[in-house]
Amino acid sequence: MGAWGTGISSNDTYADIYEQFVDLYNDGLSVSEITKRLIDENQETINIEEDAPNFWFAIANAQWECKALDKEIFLKVEHIINSGEDIRIWKELDASPEDLKTREKVLNKFLSKLQTEKDKPRKRTKKKLYNSIFKKGDCLVYKMDNGNYGGAFVLTDEQETEVGTNYIAITTIDKSDKPSIEDFKVADVYVKRVNEISFKGTEMKKEWVDQPQIGGFSALLFKNHGIDIEVIGQLLMHNDYKIRMDRQMGFGWIALKSTLPFKNEYIKINGNPTKTLKLSELIESTGYNSTLPKAGRTWWQKLFGSE
Repeated sequence: MGAWGTGISSNDTYADIYEQFVDLYNDGLSVSEITKRLIDENQETINIEEDAPNFWFAIANAQWECKALDKEIFLKVEHIINSGEDIRIWKELDASPEDLKTREKVLNKFLSKLQTEKDKPRKRTKKKLYNSIFKKGDCLVYKMDNGNYGGAFVLTDEQETEVGTNYIAITTIDKSDKPSIEDFKVADVYVKRVNEISFKGTEMKKEWVDQPQIGGFSALLFKNHGIDIEVIGQLLMHNDYKIRMDRQMGFGWIALKSTLPFKNEYIKINGNPTKTLKLSELIESTGYNSTLPKAGRTWWQKLFGSE
C-alpha cells in the first residue's frame, strides 16, 4: 500500500493512479476513456486486497473533480467504506487505534464529498513543453569553479518534450584563455573511473568501469543555475548519438562548472581511468554503428551504444 498517512491521498497507489488520470485528462481523453484504460492496465493492483480500495478512491475522486462521477464507481467506493472493508485492511496491517479512528473519519468525509455535486468540472491544463537549450553540434564554453574556461560538446537536441534534454559530453578542456574550435577538435571527453553496482537476481555486484561524462541536461532546470554559457561554433556530426536506456545519466547544469576542477581529487579517491575517449570519435562517427562486428566496437560504444 505504501501509506504515509491516514488521508485518502496519502499512499503510493492513490497518488500514482490519480496522477495518471489527471495526465490523461489534460491530454484530452474523456473521463470514460481514462477510467477504462486505467482499469484495464491496473488489474494486478485491483486484485491486491490492500491496494484495491486506494485504486477506486483515486478513480472516484478524479471523476468527481471532473464532474463525471460514474454511479458504479461511486457504489463500489460506498461499499468499501460502509462495509468496513478498508478499516479491516488497516487493522490487518497493524494500524494503531488512533490511526483507525482518524482513517474512519477521513473515509466518511470523503464519502460525503462524493455525494455532493461539484460546481464546475476540473479545467484541463495544457502540458508545458520545452525545447532543449542548445543545438546538436554546439561547442559550449563557460567559466569553471577553478577560474579557467571549460568546454562541452552537444550531442543531441529535441523539440517540445516534457524536459527539453540535451545530451552533452563534458571535455577535458581547462584553459586560462577562451578555447577555440580547434581545441574541441583535439579534446578528450572527460572519463571517470566509477565503482558501478549491478544486480544479477538478488546478488549485488561491484566493478570498476571507465565512464565518459556524457549526460542529459534539462531545459526545465537551466534558468535555476545561472551559468553563463557561450556557443563558440559548431562541429558536424555524421550520425545520431545513441545511448542505452540503462546507461542514461542526468546532470545538473552546475556540473559543467564543478566536475572537471574536482578531477585530481576524484582520481586520488577512485584512481585513474584506463581508457580515453577523443571527442573526434563522437564527431566523426557518433553512436553505435550496427555494421561493425562486436570486436570492432570501441570500448565506449560497448558501454554506451545501443545493443
